[in-house]
Amino acid sequence: MKSQPNADGLARELAAVRKLIEGHADMQQLIDLAADEADRRAVAGERSRRVAWRVAAAFGGLAVAAFGVAWGAVQTAMRPSPPPEVLVVDKAGGVVQPLISLADFQLSPEEATIRRNIDTLVTACEGYTYELADVHYYHCAAFFSPQLQTEWARKWDKSNPDSPPNKYKKDRTVRAKVGAITVLRNGVGAAIGARASFTRTATLNGMDDGSPTTWVANLSFRWVNQPTNERDRRVNDLGMEVTDYTSDRDLTSTRLVPPPAPLRQASNTTQPSRMALVAPTGEEGTP
Repeated sequence: MKSQPNADGLARELAAVRKLIEGHADMQQLIDLAADEADRRAVAGERSRRVAWRVAAAFGGLAVAAFGVAWGAVQTAMRPSPPPEVLVVDKAGGVVQPLISLADFQLSPEEATIRRNIDTLVTACEGYTYELADVHYYHCAAFFSPQLQTEWARKWDKSNPDSPPNKYKKDRTVRAKVGAITVLRNGVGAAIGARASFTRTATLNGMDDGSPTTWVANLSFRWVNQPTNERDRRVNDLGMEVTDYTSDRDLTSTRLVPPPAPLRQASNTTQPSRMALVAPTGEEGTP
């Protein structure tokens, strides 16, 4: 049997090794030291592998960050430069401001129509010249509700000493120049009113009568049926009806030029037909 001699040989070899170890007192210590060294090297190798992975990860992160910076630099280099900006210097105060492009003032058709109507309304209601008295009278009334038209006709009546023709006569003029216009809207975005700042300049016999003054007009409006006659259509083509109108002095102005008295909605007046008023002068007579 071959397995029996092999087993005997292995036993003899083990016995020889045991005898060798027992014959040398420091052999066991050497074996223990060798085992400790093997464990230390294994731990050191594992630690080295972990450090190597960490270093590799750090360099990978740096590589990604560098790639991101490089990509950002490329994108910045490829981005077109902004257009040149034109600066305007105020000669009076020396203030430097950028010149605003007309593209920044693009308006919707509704917004443009409202602003045009308000400019026409305020210019007519707040200004006065003898030659254009009928234009001021009619253009203002063209936007008023029937109630405000009644108040407007009463204000221009010849028997009223404070009417513009009686107050200013032929030798005095008042010109209104509209500035900023703010359209007021309700919660759903519908336009219901506006606020307009304007400057009033008075002249007497062609000479300036005091310094210009600034005012603020506040009004409420609504849209009604379009005007039914050609004259009304040329002034108020889309039927904008002002239901409340007031003008107040701006506190920053220094000289008071008497404006037309505020017009407010009247609840106890008889409502005439819309645009039933006539011009104060000319072929149609005086109200």
